[in-house]
Amino acid sequence: MFGKLVVRYNNVTFETEEFIMMPLAEQDWRRDAADAASSGSASALTAVLGPVLGTLPDKQARAVKHQALQVIEAALPDPKRLVRLASGLAQSGDETAQELAVFLLSGHYTAAPDETAERLRILAESPHATVRRWTGEACGTLLVKQFQAFYPQLAAWSASPMPHEVTAVAHAVRIAAKTRNPAWSRPLLDLIELLMSGTPVSAGKPISPLTLGEGLLASYPEETAARLDVWIASAKEAVRIHATNMYASTAAAEHWDLLAPAFAKLEQDVSPAVRRAVVRARKQLLKRLPPDRSAPSVQVRSQTDSE
Repeated sequence: MFGKLVVRYNNVTFETEEFIMMPLAEQDWRRDAADAASSGSASALTAVLGPVLGTLPDKQARAVKHQALQVIEAALPDPKRLVRLASGLAQSGDETAQELAVFLLSGHYTAAPDETAERLRILAESPHATVRRWTGEACGTLLVKQFQAFYPQLAAWSASPMPHEVTAVAHAVRIAAKTRNPAWSRPLLDLIELLMSGTPVSAGKPISPLTLGEGLLASYPEETAARLDVWIASAKEAVRIHATNMYASTAAAEHWDLLAPAFAKLEQDVSPAVRRAVVRARKQLLKRLPPDRSAPSVQVRSQTDSE
């Protein structure tokens, strides 16, 4: 039997098809999952859920995972024991176990902040794409809910050589920026500046157009434009390239009047790599800027580029 089902856990919405299992079978897996959770055994919990989820299509499996989270929390109400169980799930190579760990850890961060943050950092480098995506979402949710506590931990991640950790930080900044909390503009810009300084340009896509443009610039245009003057004067080529790539975002076209002077400076940058980034950004700007708002240099230089 099927029908629409919308479930939420820690501000994350799952939209799926409802699958109503046989009452006895549902009662069996719920009971066994509760027993495994109450004993604190990650391996036993994984062994219970594996056969159940293995028989279901993806959409139906998501609904069961949400039910499993509710069963686990009801069976193990002690937050610290719950974090220990989630840590065990996080260390498992099993995709379902790691998905459950992301939500349990983010939901009970205050019970053990350091352990929770460390496990989330490891999950950010999971071999499973779904786990990495949910980890980024969880980090954003935590940053919004526990800004003062979680911000320093994300700042420490920003120097990581691991690309998916950097992506998780960028994802968290985008989510926090969407709140438009005026008190957060400077620390969020500081955090993204750390990423720009340490992240290779080849890993820049999750930083420049998305986080700088659709995240920070869209939410804090005046503050981001002011910080742009610092970035384009940076001695680090990577910072200037990331800043240039921001102009490829939709938000850059929307705030062109603020950003045009800095773009003119980037066009004169001594670095060939920065100037190549300018050419790419210019092409995106011309697609989005109406003719009456395009700077003369953008139009003229674009014609020169195509010759």
